[in-house]
Amino acid sequence: MARAAALPPSRSSPTPRLLPLLLLLLPLREAGAQDGQVQMPPEVRGLLGDTVKLPCHLLSQGPKVNVSQVTWQRLDPSGKTQSVAAFHPSHGLSFPSPQFSSERLSFLAMGLGPGARPSPEMQDATLVLQGLRVEDEGNYSCEFATFPQGTSRGVTWLRAIVQPHNQADAQEVTVGSEPVPVARCVSTGGRPPARISWFSPLNGEARESEVPGPAVGTVTVTSRYTLVPSSQADGAKVTCKVEHEAFKEPNLLPVTLSVHYPPEVSISGYDDNWYLGRTEVTLNCDVRSNPEPTEYVWSTTSGDLPASAKGQGPELIVYSVDRLANTTFVCTVSNALGMGRAEQVVLVRGELVLGAAGPAPRYSSPLAPGAALGEAVPPARGGAQTQLLPGEQAAVASLSCPRWGLDRVIG
Repeated sequence: MARAAALPPSRSSPTPRLLPLLLLLLPLREAGAQDGQVQMPPEVRGLLGDTVKLPCHLLSQGPKVNVSQVTWQRLDPSGKTQSVAAFHPSHGLSFPSPQFSSERLSFLAMGLGPGARPSPEMQDATLVLQGLRVEDEGNYSCEFATFPQGTSRGVTWLRAIVQPHNQADAQEVTVGSEPVPVARCVSTGGRPPARISWFSPLNGEARESEVPGPAVGTVTVTSRYTLVPSSQADGAKVTCKVEHEAFKEPNLLPVTLSVHYPPEVSISGYDDNWYLGRTEVTLNCDVRSNPEPTEYVWSTTSGDLPASAKGQGPELIVYSVDRLANTTFVCTVSNALGMGRAEQVVLVRGELVLGAAGPAPRYSSPLAPGAALGEAVPPARGGAQTQLLPGEQAAVASLSCPRWGLDRVIG
């Protein structure tokens, strides 16, 4: 299946906005590495509302190195520093920020609140944050004050991820000459915004827009698959592909297009073997339309149907083939948008004659194209002449095919 629309242009990553801050912190990390080494991941991601861990480990500096203080700070994009959590051997744990109270924060290896007393050589300062919020996102520094080595510091970036809700549906349209949206795919409330693309066998293109999502800091992305609507597009299947950091695999959402158009009609069932006296032959009116047909009308190019023919919805039944069946049948179909029609020329052969040698068919003199009313029709290979009857002139005159392959006698 061809890819109808490429991925939308890459959105700028939040990382460049934090580069100035990270560059300011880089000397601190390098300075810390001279006195000691703090091991931290460059990035921690968590789903909104979940509990996340911010790992921070001081690598072993020898048996004589003691940790005298551990400090966590949040570094705002504006450059301001906010104290988040601290441990001091004499004063225990503290959480000075109202945003990061002891109800939300704890040290993984130090206990859950003030009064916890880890051993002086404690080197695990991993911070646990409950109920992740959008406003918690930012850069966090973890600093070890050690004796006699000095201070070591590391930085990690905490990101709040919100999984979007996705849906796709068809847009009912009417056949036309201008491009219009025929399918829509919406990814609601994602953080960061979702990436949407389309797979389609049709020659369409995607048009995308973004608006703020229902929650603060989230984004709703809408992609509309657009093309010039035609009857060929009706019922076609396209697929919306939604990618997001919160998904292990992309979401694939199939859509069946719906294009309204007037009936497109054809007639089937004619076997080129209608002979005088044949019974129960049928023609079928085959229709493609959206919406469904509301009426079928059978007629001939000369007017009404022969007495031996009867229309029953999409089917025409000729109970007995006579000379009046030698005509052009017309099927006219209507729906809410208009009508369509198709014609079928029928050439009637002479009567079927079965030979003594078996069922191989042969026909008596057929109705000849161009025969005048009341004239005798000369046989193709002998046999009795056939007289045209009054009222058959229209049937004869309607024959416009010059070939005479149908009036042969098969012996």
